[in-house]
Amino acid sequence: MKLFFFLAIGGTIGTWSRYLLQGLVQPPSGSFPWGTLVVNIVGAFALGFFMRFLLGSAAAGPEVRAAVTIGFCGAFTTMSTFSFETVALLGDGEYWRASAYMLGTVIGGVAAIVAGTATASRLL
Repeated sequence: MKLFFFLAIGGTIGTWSRYLLQGLVQPPSGSFPWGTLVVNIVGAFALGFFMRFLLGSAAAGPEVRAAVTIGFCGAFTTMSTFSFETVALLGDGEYWRASAYMLGTVIGGVAAIVAGTATASRLL
């Protein structure tokens, strides 16, 4: 039961954080989904960092690790929205933007995981 409480807290904070960051980044009239792209890259960095740091140290117990990685990062990042927005761009004939969005998300996400892991490794 304690684990579910930690997951709920992490998920709630991740959801609020995503909403706030996406709202700050996404221009109201923009046709490119900058908010989701930034959220996914920041979330990938955070997940890489926390997985490496929390598993490589005794900084947190299993409940806190689950709250941060599954709860926060799981609620913060948004693959389903990425997929929907990509299909919408393709449906609107925005093939270049859809391609840029897909490449930016995948390459940016992988690069952010590497950067997050490397940053955590330097702290250990």
